Amino acid sequence: MADATILFFSATISFIFLCVGVLAGWTAKDFIHDYMWSRDEAQYYHPEMYDDNGFPVNEELLSVKFINEEDEDETLDA
Repeated sequence: MADATILFFSATISFIFLCVGVLAGWTAKDFIHDYMWSRDEAQYYHPEMYDDNGFPVNEELLSVKFINEEDEDETLDA
């Protein structure tokens, strides 16, 4: 009879710990997921994109595109 009692209580306690672990893990996953998505929604810019007062630069920016002329010559010959 003692073996059946020990087996019953150990199985019951194991099931309770499993349920608590699943609930705690699910809650932690939701918290971490919400925390990471809230960080991604914030707009972070490079420091050079701010003016002297700390506001984002709101003017037309210049861009440069480098073309390797040697690569173009090789594709035209083929």
